[in-house]
Amino acid sequence: MSTLSAVIITNNEEKNIGRCLQSLTQVADEIIVVDSGSTDGTEAICRQYNAQFIRQPWLGYGPQKNHGIRLAAHDYILSLDADEELSPELITAIRQEKEKGLSGVYVLQRLNNFFGQFARYGLEYPDHKTRIFNRQQALWNDSPVHEMLEIAEGVAPVTLPGYLYHYSYDDIETYLSKFNNYTTLAAESLYRRGKRAGVIKLVFSPWFTFIKGYIFRAGFRQGLHGFLLAALAAYYVLIKYAKLWRLQRANK
Repeated sequence: MSTLSAVIITNNEEKNIGRCLQSLTQVADEIIVVDSGSTDGTEAICRQYNAQFIRQPWLGYGPQKNHGIRLAAHDYILSLDADEELSPELITAIRQEKEKGLSGVYVLQRLNNFFGQFARYGLEYPDHKTRIFNRQQALWNDSPVHEMLEIAEGVAPVTLPGYLYHYSYDDIETYLSKFNNYTTLAAESLYRRGKRAGVIKLVFSPWFTFIKGYIFRAGFRQGLHGFLLAALAAYYVLIKYAKLWRLQRANK
């Protein structure tokens, strides 16, 4: 039977972390929480679940996760965010894989909840995330936003049944409070990679994003909720490229 270390990064996650930890206790042989300065009840909740609580000043999304991975006792890692939770079916699937012996990397099917409703259509569905891996074969990159796993060549992925529930945003206010930071980080990342924004990107990319999410990915099947998600995604793209355009002008 394989052993599995769960690694989570946190900052003021008392609203979410209990739900996440409760699901992890059913599959993980140890739980490591890397916290970047919580001032709420996050630490107390983590200790209720016997998680190792590590204080670490913020390094960036990928480096923060990699710090926790280096502290793990086991090579196989289950990487979750504090606002995620394993479904019962997914818990059963992970247990079965541990019994057989973990091998390769495992893709989890994430189901995103926006404003109290799961998105089963649109840009956010399906949402496949590689979250179980051998740390000898994969680590997170250092992208400032939307970090990705860098996986060794030839490692076979396996998609597990069940869902990884993701409670993204409870309300629009929370979404907008993080919106400015995420679009800034995204624009800066694009600029460093040599990407540039012009009229075509600023005018047509937001429209294409909306049409793709609402029409081609059937967001309309979720009524006004689907319309809102497609519109917010288009707005995100517009502001991201607007900030990239401003960076270009500022650095001429």
